Amino acid sequence: MTLWLKRFLRLFIASSDTPKNVPTVSWLLQNRTARTEKTALTRGHTPTASLYRMYEYLVVGFTIGLRTEIEFFFNQPSWAVAAIPDPEDTDPERYAILSVLPYYLVKAFNRLIERGLPRGSPAIIAGDEAERELRAKAVVLEEEPAWVSKVPPLTETLTIPTLSGDVPAEERRSERFLSMNIIAEEPHILFV
Repeated sequence: MTLWLKRFLRLFIASSDTPKNVPTVSWLLQNRTARTEKTALTRGHTPTASLYRMYEYLVVGFTIGLRTEIEFFFNQPSWAVAAIPDPEDTDPERYAILSVLPYYLVKAFNRLIERGLPRGSPAIIAGDEAERELRAKAVVLEEEPAWVSKVPPLTETLTIPTLSGDVPAEERRSERFLSMNIIAEEPHILFV
């Protein structure tokens, strides 16, 4: 492959990685009832597209969709959390939410990895030999991407209400979201 073609492909892949026409937080909240239990609007088979789907599910309060998307990401072993590209989203609210989500991916994934279930493991582990193979794999823990620490907290507080429309109770609020000036419940992220 020529150097020119490599550069072109890298530019094409990078430019097509960030989804287009992703709904805003306010639109998702206004259409929350209609969007709950529906497939996310964001399309694509990239780590960034998956992150945007998680964002949509989180804002509309579709826990099953969020956990399913997290599990989908876990089952893409070539998608290291630390390698999620910076979406450089121009919408501050959306960007702030996107910057928190990798923390929860790391938390959910490392819990499984530390228990001996590395990413890319088969859905069914049958027999001692399969179990020995899993135990023999190197333990590679996930880390957050560097860009998340560069995203500034929101200047105005954003509240993502509970499904009943209430402000999340203080004891149920996510500390990580609060650090970005977002009031949201601690998301249910554990899928196994």
